[in-house]
Amino acid sequence: MGAGKGRGNPNYEEGIRERYRMSTLTAANRESITSLALPLVAVFVVSLGYGVVLPVLPFVLADALGEAERTSIPWHTGMLTGVYMLVLFLFAPLWGYISDRIGRRTVILIGLAGFSVAMLWFALARGLVFIYGARAFAGIFAAAVLPVVLAWVSDAAMSRTRAQAFAWLSAASALGFMFGPALSGWLVSVKIVAQDTSLALPFYATAALGGGVWLAAYRFLPENASLCVRDSDPARSVPSLMGLLALSLLVMFGLGSFEVGLTLLGQQVLNLEPREIGWAFVECSLVMIMVQVFVLAPLIQRVGSSLMAPAFLAMASGIALLPYAASFPALLIGVGLIAAASGMLIPALTYLISLAAGSAPGAAIGKQTAAGSLGYAVGSSAAGWLFAVHIAVPFWVAAGLLGLGAVAAFRVANTLKSIGSTGFGLKSERSE
Repeated sequence: MGAGKGRGNPNYEEGIRERYRMSTLTAANRESITSLALPLVAVFVVSLGYGVVLPVLPFVLADALGEAERTSIPWHTGMLTGVYMLVLFLFAPLWGYISDRIGRRTVILIGLAGFSVAMLWFALARGLVFIYGARAFAGIFAAAVLPVVLAWVSDAAMSRTRAQAFAWLSAASALGFMFGPALSGWLVSVKIVAQDTSLALPFYATAALGGGVWLAAYRFLPENASLCVRDSDPARSVPSLMGLLALSLLVMFGLGSFEVGLTLLGQQVLNLEPREIGWAFVECSLVMIMVQVFVLAPLIQRVGSSLMAPAFLAMASGIALLPYAASFPALLIGVGLIAAASGMLIPALTYLISLAAGSAPGAAIGKQTAAGSLGYAVGSSAAGWLFAVHIAVPFWVAAGLLGLGAVAAFRVANTLKSIGSTGFGLKSERSE
């Protein structure tokens, strides 16, 4: 063996160490992808449970209220949506805090069990009080699944895979929202059962899916210990965390305003058919999913928290253009821009919050879910009221607030960069 070769050579030993490190990373990435399957399915089923309610809710209310009170169906439909968002707002931080204390797996199992029971309750509910109770119960236990699954992934994934994991989870949620109404409409159309039973079929099916996921999680979901090095200095992390939570509220305010405004604009201004409005929402979901699966992770690895301000500007521009859309194709251009921007912002903010959270990511992600639910509820309500004032006002207000969000996002990104030296701006990322 010639000089410079063999085990005594530092270059040779360094090559061995590098190959070992790369094989370890490959195995870790493969394990991360495999372990993400159950969290993805859990998020999908809970989001599906929200979506299956929407098409049948007016018919369920019609049976519960009777002919004398049919005029109150729209009011109760809105209130039931509000109740769901209210309990998410109240309970998501609580469940996140509990998961930091007793473990993610336990809270996820409680959430899946409670969610399945809530779907059964909805299937059997006949009076108005029981319908409200089932809706609130579903929201309480959905709040034990959605943010805690994100916290579980935050514990389990390394920084280089965490952004991709959050993107996939957001895509699973969007798929659930998209397929829920379709599944509900298909099951209700089944002709081999009575009408009352067909209205309950979507809830029975979702309960069965939830029960199956609970069994799989009980058997296969581990209780992960945190793998990342957290920043233990609360004085540095709290201001950044509060800024990121405020940005999450703004994004969901814009999304809620957009969805209500799009429906009203399509029906009352562009004279679109329900099918065309539905296709606009399908486009929104598909664009979000494509961005989250294929674009977000490489982009955030390249530019980090700096992507937030341009994404806020893009979302503001899309919403500002909507009232000037004179045709359905023009409307779809604005919808695509909004979907792409929000599809990046939602998981990116979750990712950054998980890093800024210090030693309590469960509580922080629970607060993000609460802030998002509040923003969505306020945005939806404000859009309906402002549309009655003037067609363009809800879009102008949302675009203006998102423009301010771009300024705030720029300041938050600079704050994050002042904490660390990487593009992400967080010391915990540099340590992993």
